[in-house]
Amino acid sequence: MNPKVGIFWFYEGKIIFFHAVPLDVGERYGDAITGVKDHADYWEELRCEGKLNALDEPLRDEYFSIPRGRVVYRSDTNSFFVYHGNNVKKKDLRKVASFFNLPKEKTIFEQDLHYCDFDDSEWKLFF
Repeated sequence: MNPKVGIFWFYEGKIIFFHAVPLDVGERYGDAITGVKDHADYWEELRCEGKLNALDEPLRDEYFSIPRGRVVYRSDTNSFFVYHGNNVKKKDLRKVASFFNLPKEKTIFEQDLHYCDFDDSEWKLFF
């Protein structure tokens, strides 16, 4: 199976929503190849299709209400990066890598503040 790049949401031990494409379909940004959808726009597509009904009501409001991340390929390092927040467990990251068909020896898991879940007091540490 060929590796893919894209976005995902993780909920209750599984990838609940995703948009993944093969590398040759991904969008190039310098040395990176990423998926063709972003979380905010794709969340709205999921809402319009009624797929957000799989979530409890309060979780349907915002795309950042459940753990999410992005898989990117970096040609300069010949590596796949799984960018994720502080709310995704290590065992769940392995599920993401398997789902996107990422080669173990070329996959790097990197926490990214963009995907982290902070309360107001934690944000004050950064500003």
